[in-house]
Amino acid sequence: MSETPQTIAAAGKVLEVLNVLMGHFAHGLAPSELAKATDLSPSAIARCVATLVDAGFAERIPETGRIRPSTRFALQAMSIMRSIESAKSRLDELAARITTQR
Repeated sequence: MSETPQTIAAAGKVLEVLNVLMGHFAHGLAPSELAKATDLSPSAIARCVATLVDAGFAERIPETGRIRPSTRFALQAMSIMRSIESAKSRLDELAARITTQR
């Protein structure tokens, strides 16, 4: 399937909104704040937020209606940290074997 310039532009807007949201994990942003931060129209913000929510990358805070990144990112960050810790452990073991073989 070939991507059209419009599809690519729309994806860019969604990623721009997500990038702004990532800096506001705890309290989120109001749609108007997102519009101001991205220079996108309120209708474009509504479409981008709907896309992110539908895909599980963002969520609305029930008490305030603000939008924040979903916990999916925190879970992914934890997974990355575990992977790094595992790799470091393997490197430490290798280094220990190399130094004992001298």
